[in-house]
Amino acid sequence: MMAGAPDSGLCSKIELSISCTDLKDLDTFSKSDPVVFLFEKSGQKWVKIGRTEMIDDNLNPKFATTFVVEYRFEEIQNLKFSCYDVDDRKHIDDLSKQEIIGEMECTLAEIVTAGQCYRRKLRYKGEIGGNIQIIAEEIEDTKFEVKLQLSAVKLDKKDFFGKSDPFFEISKAQEGGTFTLVYRSQPIMKTLNPKWPSFIISSQKLCSGDWERTLRFSVWDWNRDGTHDFIGEATTILKDISPERGGQTARLELINPEIKKKKRKYTNSGILSFISVSTAPVYSFMDYIKGGCQVSLIVAIDFTASNGKPASPSSLHYNNPYRDNEYVTAIKSVASVLAPYDSDQQFPVFGFGAKFRHNGEVSHCFPLTFNPQRPEVSGVQGILDVYHYALSNIDLFGPTNFSSFLETTIKYALCGVSQKDQQYFILLVITDGEITDMDRTVDRIVQASSLPLSIVIVGVGEADFTKMETLDADDNPLIDRHGKRMESDIVQFVPLRKFHSRSGANFSLARETLAEIPNQFLGFMKKQHIKPNPPPLRKQETSFGISQGATPPYAVGPTAPPYPVGQVVPPYPTTSV
Repeated sequence: MMAGAPDSGLCSKIELSISCTDLKDLDTFSKSDPVVFLFEKSGQKWVKIGRTEMIDDNLNPKFATTFVVEYRFEEIQNLKFSCYDVDDRKHIDDLSKQEIIGEMECTLAEIVTAGQCYRRKLRYKGEIGGNIQIIAEEIEDTKFEVKLQLSAVKLDKKDFFGKSDPFFEISKAQEGGTFTLVYRSQPIMKTLNPKWPSFIISSQKLCSGDWERTLRFSVWDWNRDGTHDFIGEATTILKDISPERGGQTARLELINPEIKKKKRKYTNSGILSFISVSTAPVYSFMDYIKGGCQVSLIVAIDFTASNGKPASPSSLHYNNPYRDNEYVTAIKSVASVLAPYDSDQQFPVFGFGAKFRHNGEVSHCFPLTFNPQRPEVSGVQGILDVYHYALSNIDLFGPTNFSSFLETTIKYALCGVSQKDQQYFILLVITDGEITDMDRTVDRIVQASSLPLSIVIVGVGEADFTKMETLDADDNPLIDRHGKRMESDIVQFVPLRKFHSRSGANFSLARETLAEIPNQFLGFMKKQHIKPNPPPLRKQETSFGISQGATPPYAVGPTAPPYPVGQVVPPYPTTSV
């Protein structure tokens, strides 16, 4: 979703459904494997909004993944749709490793005003790469999701030497009688009686929140070359298949119109059954925040020698009086966005990779206050103050180990979350180098993936961040040394250099680094079956801003300091409460 613009009475959400036809074939021994990326123009730059799924060996793809954007009447919203042939499946989002088929630029207003469908040519370097069709539909405020499980029996056999490999598609009716694909299942191999896994889909995507919107269920026999064989289809509405709404339809006959025309005694091409259909309310990030859920920020800063000596103007830690260094830019950009969600404004701040001047010891997790009993500082300015304070009391050293401060963060996140006491943690890591304890870091992230925690890593400088991109496991989930797979993707990595700005708070950086957090947050709460609480009554505050009867902010967190205790230098002078 396009973020950053102020609320407007003329703002509405638009869902864009994408399909392509006659795409250029860029593969030698098979057909192209297309994916479409959507970009929004911000200033002079194109910012990626998202992408569709990749479809194997298909020059006429209909994508199930849709884009949701905000439409603002008063703004010119420039969009770019870029279609690529995927060559590197492990790094789909790295466009330098894919081959472009063609792209198209337009405004959102052009799409919205085009009527039933917006059609354009895809071009690259003057050559036509195919056609793109975009269907736009306004999203109504419907907050429920649908869980379905389907099966089928006695499907027509389509494979000459074996049974079919059936999968199904769901499409919803649009104005004018056309249908838009909303879901595609995985195939069940070699069976005429498949039972597909259950799945969850938003009511908006399934039927635009309309219980009586016509839905078409189509069953196909999957073929590796992308030329899938049609088995049959049936139509219904959500109301008729939902027991919660009194629906009585549990089985539908699948009809193949072409076979029906040819065979006088034709009955059907199989029976599609709805094993289960249920609905559940969908809660937003703001529902939880309004209900009093606390979002707590923890910061970890890299003090390894690869940053360069702080006194040198070439150092990433250099305190330039005329412009912010990259660490300060990252703190201001990301922490400033997160700070309002933390009611007590107390943020634990840790450093790693430093050598203490007074005893020569190296630490990979120490509080920048140098007070183990109180690692918290007040507000974003407090983070900046202890960052500069720490630089005057340590020497940069190394190596770049993440596991120690991840263990500390995990202890915070283990403090206990319940329906009554809701809390979520965000770890902001700012670093310049490649991780040297990768195996232990992966172990800790896999452990943390079941906790109320998101990890945001901002890379500064010009280092090789390949390992960081591995941790940002969008396409390849992390697996620890014991073979355990991460439960959720909780890591987001963004290199600061991507935004080509070394001065001032960069809120484009904040938008990209924090974009995944609401969904990570909602995913955790859903797994824990935690619902938003009713909005609490505001407590009376004292002159210090602490609610009467509340625990002082420096006592928040684990009962014992989750890092080595021992005052190493005179502590940073925090204000006493």
